[in-house]
Amino acid sequence: MAWDTGSKLNRLLRRSRWQLTGWYTGVMAVVLAISALGMYEAIAHAHRVAADRELKSVAEAVHDNLEKSLTANRQVESGSSDLLPNLCLTGAPCLAPFEHSQNHYHPDDLYSGNYYIRVLGTNGQLVASAGDYPQGLSSTDTNALWKTLHDSSGRPYRQVILPLYALDDQQLVGRVVVGRSLNDFADYLASVRWNMALGLPLALALIAAAGWWLAGVALEPVQMSYHNIQQFTADAAHELRTPLAAIQATTESVIRLPDISDAEARDTLQVIARQNHRLTRLVSDLLLLSRLDIQTTTPGFSCCLQNILSDIEEEMAALSMAKDIDLVLDQPATPPLMVIGHEEQLYRLVLNVVSNALQHTPTKGKVTIHLRAVDKHALITVEDTGVGIHPNDQSRIFDRFYRIEKDRSRQSGGAGLGLSIALAIAQAHGGSIHVKSAVSKGSTFTIKLPLASGDMPLERLRPSLHRVNRHNHRRKAHQ
Repeated sequence: MAWDTGSKLNRLLRRSRWQLTGWYTGVMAVVLAISALGMYEAIAHAHRVAADRELKSVAEAVHDNLEKSLTANRQVESGSSDLLPNLCLTGAPCLAPFEHSQNHYHPDDLYSGNYYIRVLGTNGQLVASAGDYPQGLSSTDTNALWKTLHDSSGRPYRQVILPLYALDDQQLVGRVVVGRSLNDFADYLASVRWNMALGLPLALALIAAAGWWLAGVALEPVQMSYHNIQQFTADAAHELRTPLAAIQATTESVIRLPDISDAEARDTLQVIARQNHRLTRLVSDLLLLSRLDIQTTTPGFSCCLQNILSDIEEEMAALSMAKDIDLVLDQPATPPLMVIGHEEQLYRLVLNVVSNALQHTPTKGKVTIHLRAVDKHALITVEDTGVGIHPNDQSRIFDRFYRIEKDRSRQSGGAGLGLSIALAIAQAHGGSIHVKSAVSKGSTFTIKLPLASGDMPLERLRPSLHRVNRHNHRRKAHQ
């Protein structure tokens, strides 16, 4: 049955891990896709702006040069420009390429970027041209300043049209069309798309691996919590089964007797009462732990720690004398150290630690309780000269139902919940508890609790009940 439950848990955790990995990978895929699309658009926009800026610069240089080359007849002269020596007039033979010096702009520098130049008249007729004009390029709309065109092969081109004016009377005499191929730009964007297409699957594979690992880390507390619940259930069942088995064995033995005396009946009832008390105390401790687990705020009113420790000293005096152990209380008489909390729980917190120290301190030993205030906190230190705690056990003594191996004989009668309850109460009151111990040298438990602030409302600072009444009430509660 336990194996079947564990197998179901493993399947559930594995399915949950796959689901978490799938969701994580899916979300990251969407984020990466959006990021990649945004980056691609940013790259494309940057290249478009750079290409337009370059084209505009070239077009303005060509435009200024052509305006200077206009004659009085408002016609373009072929070969008169240093910038455009290859400019060919329509119907006239083109000049041969000229040899340039370092002081001239070589036409190959202009045409190396796949530029073409066309000079149009006012009626839209071609007047002159330079460069290789693409075949099949769609007709030019002379009214549009910027335009993106495609040739017969679908290759993109970008062109700009600037008007030409006569220098003397600023009369429109034509237009100059400057364009360039965007093939290099298209090839670069294609390489970017290929890199993204190849990089995204690799990135998603890495994300899936990371998601699988993160899902495992996220589910570890769940798995640990489930194992703790299983262990807690097993330990609680074991602790409950022991007194129940004793009660059952006692009652069955009495039932099988043909006759029973009053003394035997009384002994039987005493055994049942003792085991019933053990059961009641165990259930009460479990309920207290359950309430402390869900307790989110510190209940109660202001409590005086000196009164609590004095009551504990009085209650533990009989046990310490019976074991011949010196129990010493070292605390300041004034000022009273006040903490906000549940007085009975705080009493139980310190009582469990002191009782644990007395149980593990041999005869002629000593247990000392110190109380002092440090940095707006009350420190309660319980020192004993007992057997000490092995370092391997110190990290687990606050676990529920945990007992040191040599205490498994249950001679102390405890269920292993005392220190667990003490830790839960300390944490519920905003405090902590720590232990320092050395084998055969004794242990020191330090309880740290926040002190009540001076501006606490008066209704929360009401005086505690009379010490005698409180002490008697606690004695009844822990009998």
